[in-house]
Amino acid sequence: MGEAVERKRAEKGTGSLRKRGPAYEYRFTYTSFTGERKNKSVSAMTIDECVDKAEEFLKKNEYMKKGIYSASTIPDILKNKLDMDLALGYTGEQGYERNMSTVALIERSAIGRIPIVEVTAVQLEYFLKSITRYSNNMIRKVYAMLKNAYKIGVDSHIVQENLMLRIGFRCPKSKKQDKKVRGMTEEEQQKFIEALESHTVPNGRNDYKLQLLIELHSGMRMGEINALKPEDIYLDRGFVHVSSTISKGMNSRSFIKEGAKTEAGVRDVPISQQLRPLLEKALANMKENPEGLVFYDHIKNDLVTTSQVNCFFRRICEKVGIEYNGQHSLRHTFATRCIEAGIQPVVLKNWLGHTNIHITLDTYSDVFNRMHLSSINLLDEHMGAISGETVDSPVTQSMVK
Repeated sequence: MGEAVERKRAEKGTGSLRKRGPAYEYRFTYTSFTGERKNKSVSAMTIDECVDKAEEFLKKNEYMKKGIYSASTIPDILKNKLDMDLALGYTGEQGYERNMSTVALIERSAIGRIPIVEVTAVQLEYFLKSITRYSNNMIRKVYAMLKNAYKIGVDSHIVQENLMLRIGFRCPKSKKQDKKVRGMTEEEQQKFIEALESHTVPNGRNDYKLQLLIELHSGMRMGEINALKPEDIYLDRGFVHVSSTISKGMNSRSFIKEGAKTEAGVRDVPISQQLRPLLEKALANMKENPEGLVFYDHIKNDLVTTSQVNCFFRRICEKVGIEYNGQHSLRHTFATRCIEAGIQPVVLKNWLGHTNIHITLDTYSDVFNRMHLSSINLLDEHMGAISGETVDSPVTQSMVK
């Protein structure tokens, strides 16, 4: 077996060696920083190299059990933090995967491949310049990750200076223009509905027409719609109780997440006259499935994902010549119609499941601004009632469409 392997076994525990072509593979067990027993394999051209690799890995693992160490890279620090947050329940699978994809962006860069102690201010500044090709949303996530990594590094006495606090270091701005998802106009909405009604779904394909119409007339997120169960729909009491959503977890696995996207997302959505027949039809069409869901992919015997519905939505938009902005635009269309109808922002906030009123006001600021002009009609009518006169307002509905 070789002296190196015997030494390894004596020092670190049981391991096994085998020849794989011209190289050797050494397989051993270890205890991860989360306390789990795991297996690990390392390969090299000689037995001694295999043992050295195993020792290097185990040494790094021991450091990771304590947190981080001097040779940790920025991604090492962030992964350790994300793993701990997941293990302690501070984040779920969906958030973990989303954050890990952000870390992967840093890992592919030059500053992601060297220890954090070796990263210079010039390298960090160059990296910040390089990410301006991404969206502002992604840039903000990366910038927040870097700040977090350096804070942990300073707190752990690995780095002497928090480079992210240097004067002149600010969050970069994207070279891309922020894409604002808009709701459909009344004309586009009608064309879309007519296209759905006339569309024939080919045999062997899933029909997502009801999900799209439900989003259009309720403002619910598509993940929330696909997670609905019959017991969530209270036709007799006039509301839908939203309490779960379809999410993507580790390895892109879809699962039913109890609780909505945000804490405020668990809510009761009122059933309008337009929404009621859609829900009734969905319940009537429901087929038995393992999850007991109203909507289920019986072809794949799996959950219906938002991306599946998005592909169908894109085809309908292209068919009628409507700009494609993702099916989330149907939620914006619902909100736009509500604002035009005079629904108060605080009420709309609750229907949409926004965390606070500022999200509602900021997201639909253009619609609210557009409605300011027509609101003068209300003041004219009120003042006319006080004076007993009929006042013709110069502002008409045609000006605000």
